[in-house]
Amino acid sequence: MLATVGAGSNAFLVDCAGSGDFTKIQDAIDASEAGGEVIVLNGTYRENLVVDRSITLLADGRPVVEGDDTMEPIIVINASGVVVDGFVLAGGSYDRSLETVECDSAAVLVLSDGSRIINNTISGSPGHGIFIQNSTGHLVSANKIHDNLLAGIRLFGVNSSAIETSEVHRNAYGIFIENSQENWISNSEVWGNGADGITIAESYRNEFSSNSIHNNSENGVHLSESNNNIFVANRIRDCENSGIDIYRSDSNMITMQTIEICDEMGINIDSSKNNVIVQNVLSDNDLSGIAYRGSSFNTVSKNVIRNNRESGISLRGESEHNLIMKNDVSGNKRYGLVLDDSDLNFVQENEIRRNGDGVIIRYSSDVYIVENEIEDNVFGVSLEFVHNAAVSKNHIANSTRDGIRLLRCDNGKIYGNSINNSVADGVHVLRSTGTVVSDNDIHESGEYGIQVLDESSENLFMTNLIRDSGLGGIYMFHGELNLIMSNALIDNGKFNGRDNGGNRWIGNHYSDYACKEMIGTMIGMEPYEIQGQRGAVTFDHRPFLNYRILLGR
Repeated sequence: MLATVGAGSNAFLVDCAGSGDFTKIQDAIDASEAGGEVIVLNGTYRENLVVDRSITLLADGRPVVEGDDTMEPIIVINASGVVVDGFVLAGGSYDRSLETVECDSAAVLVLSDGSRIINNTISGSPGHGIFIQNSTGHLVSANKIHDNLLAGIRLFGVNSSAIETSEVHRNAYGIFIENSQENWISNSEVWGNGADGITIAESYRNEFSSNSIHNNSENGVHLSESNNNIFVANRIRDCENSGIDIYRSDSNMITMQTIEICDEMGINIDSSKNNVIVQNVLSDNDLSGIAYRGSSFNTVSKNVIRNNRESGISLRGESEHNLIMKNDVSGNKRYGLVLDDSDLNFVQENEIRRNGDGVIIRYSSDVYIVENEIEDNVFGVSLEFVHNAAVSKNHIANSTRDGIRLLRCDNGKIYGNSINNSVADGVHVLRSTGTVVSDNDIHESGEYGIQVLDESSENLFMTNLIRDSGLGGIYMFHGELNLIMSNALIDNGKFNGRDNGGNRWIGNHYSDYACKEMIGTMIGMEPYEIQGQRGAVTFDHRPFLNYRILLGR
């Protein structure tokens, strides 16, 4: 049938055995007119081809084209609308240590618009497998591209083109995209490359979907100086660096990825802003599931982040104004969420369970931890050298140390939390000043509901419900000028209140207060005596009798 087609006025048949119109492919190209076909029969052709007219090169069988000069492209396309379909393009042997390879060397070099490179096997090039430059409207589909010295596929200055259903493996880079816009890379397998699986540099509005990217020697995907790109439903695994690495790149969307078993981060974001990380699964990575450094105004939402060996989510190095919301963060070895030297971040409605520590915040200010489920961690929430933090309306349960710990925290607000079954203290305060701890329900702490130590001063503890603590309700071990007011202290172990001196207690409810004489209807006539070490005694002169009215709940 192909021989019959070859007999047409605008089609030529090439057979190296001599049965066609030509024995050389280049001769058939030179004889063709625009719109023609060159059909190449099975065999080996040792040629370097230049396609300078809009024709189709169609393989019958799997003809092999080997470059006569292995340091030059096997095919150069410098006409629009060229189709290359079904060839084996083999670059021949070369020395991988050569330093003379040009960056624009390739097995297939495309310099014009609208090419279709499909169903080919491209290997052994001393440069790139396919290199497309400064053009638009290409389709690269169903190719196998492997063992090339530079990138399997490189795009430079390329727009509105598609790479799909291709296998790109064992090259230096898998796919390298630079200075390119509005391209689509989909349904391809990119694996075993010596550097990044996919590199995007100074490129915008490209889309990457449903690719399998694995076992690459650096990152699965690396972005630098690239904005407004979209990543949808890729599977990335077994990278020696990070699954997706974003550097100085803004406003990218990363959604529905599965990223696992990378040697560093699942997603690493450095010096970038306004990126959206939503509905991804990040698991079993050696460092963090998601890590930010020096990055601001990003959103992390509805991700499943599990079993990473360092942190679930990490924000460091002045990462500010980020939203961390509605994520499932569980089973991470050290921290569920860690914020270090990062201000003005908002953490809301996350499920943070079965990590080492739940939420750790250090050297930061103006951080909001709101409405999270924080269960079965070591510390539920630990604030260390933190200013102006708000920890509000969280459910914190089953911490193997403290539910909430404050170390050198000033002007914080710890309010409206439910803190249950902490093995140590519900709230543990060290060397902190100006903090308000109010309206918390603290139940069944193994040691104290609230314990205050190490020169903590001028804090307010107000309208908390503290009951069934193993040792005591509120213990003011060391600190002064703290106000303990309108708390309900019920059925706590050895004592409801204890104070070593220097603080003021007023209007609290104590379940062991026995006085029946009242001032009005709610306040006991006799003061409640609060003992301390070395004979210290503090009095609450207005103990409140009805804790439900006192607390309003």
